[in-house]
Amino acid sequence: MKSITLEISVEGGFHPANQLLAADPSIIRESLHHVTILEDGTIILLYHLRGDLAQVRTYLTDHEEVITCDVPENGNGLVYIHGRPLKPIREFFSLARSHGIVFETPITHTDNGLKITMSGDEQTLHRVISEIPSEIELTLLRKGERKPGENEIISLLTERQVEVLTLAVEEGYYETPRGTTHEKIATQIGVATTTVSEHLRKVEQRVFSALVR
Repeated sequence: MKSITLEISVEGGFHPANQLLAADPSIIRESLHHVTILEDGTIILLYHLRGDLAQVRTYLTDHEEVITCDVPENGNGLVYIHGRPLKPIREFFSLARSHGIVFETPITHTDNGLKITMSGDEQTLHRVISEIPSEIELTLLRKGERKPGENEIISLLTERQVEVLTLAVEEGYYETPRGTTHEKIATQIGVATTTVSEHLRKVEQRVFSALVR
């Protein structure tokens, strides 16, 4: 079986209230654990969110394109959303049903959009790529043979997070005593020290959460 990993983005976001959630620093969008397009064209999402979930509930219940939602009471959990997606997103996720491919989960956020891995036979995957709506911008990140258990934890991370983590490990950040610092990593990559700190914090949170699930 073959797999293709893409980064996709579309103006307006991927689901109802997406732009509101993305713009609110009190809300952390971890990953999508389930996506289904129903026969009526609406979308079902199971979304892992952290932070101010009371504000998430307000955004979703007040949004005209959200039909129903269920938001946990605590600050870390899976949020159920039933809504009306933009046409390009509806067409994109409908490709799984029409062509018999698999969108692997979790689907994670990148700096520019979503990181999605599709699996199936090679010919079908190429046909799916050619039928992705033109409104969706896509970047090919990886293609090849799909192996059981391959990169399941790494798939939770964005491309930049993998870059920062790889350099941190190579330079001895996780050794005792530490072989490098956030400041040195930031200089090597060419970003702010606070950016490195935030990337490593998110890496550690996602990896540790995955290990204890």
